[in-house]
Amino acid sequence: MRFLLRKFDSLAGAFVAALGALVCAQLPVFAQQYLQRLGGHVDEAGRQVAQLTGANAAERLDSGMRLAFETLARARYAALESQQQALSDATPLIRPLEFLRGFDSDIAAATLDRFVPAVPLDSAGAVYAIAGLVAGWLLYEAVKLPFWVLWRAAAAARRPGPRDA
Repeated sequence: MRFLLRKFDSLAGAFVAALGALVCAQLPVFAQQYLQRLGGHVDEAGRQVAQLTGANAAERLDSGMRLAFETLARARYAALESQQQALSDATPLIRPLEFLRGFDSDIAAATLDRFVPAVPLDSAGAVYAIAGLVAGWLLYEAVKLPFWVLWRAAAAARRPGPRDA
């Protein structure tokens, strides 16, 4: 029976570690898909700035309203472009961390909605997979520890103590 429990424990630990590796390996993939979606938002924000600064906008909007819209559009464009540049300049290993440092929640939610998992075959994907493997194994061991302590205490209580002679 103990043999089967040890084997089940080993299998469960391997499963949780593999799950951690799979999840963490998706971070570079998600960051790449986010960067592609971010590029579309940068292009659209640039078009909006161009429309607000064009001659047609002056005819349709009064100057105060046009200036307010233009200021907002320029700020949005600058923020998106800055983030796109930061993500583009980051190495593939650092890109997921750069994404976490300054992502746009609306774009991230839209990316997650359309996210397609993939198996990254580059070094960054391997590093994140190994980190996830270790994190998953540590998590499994941390969750298992209290149960192991209780089991050991119960086993010790069942053992007969030294006999008085």
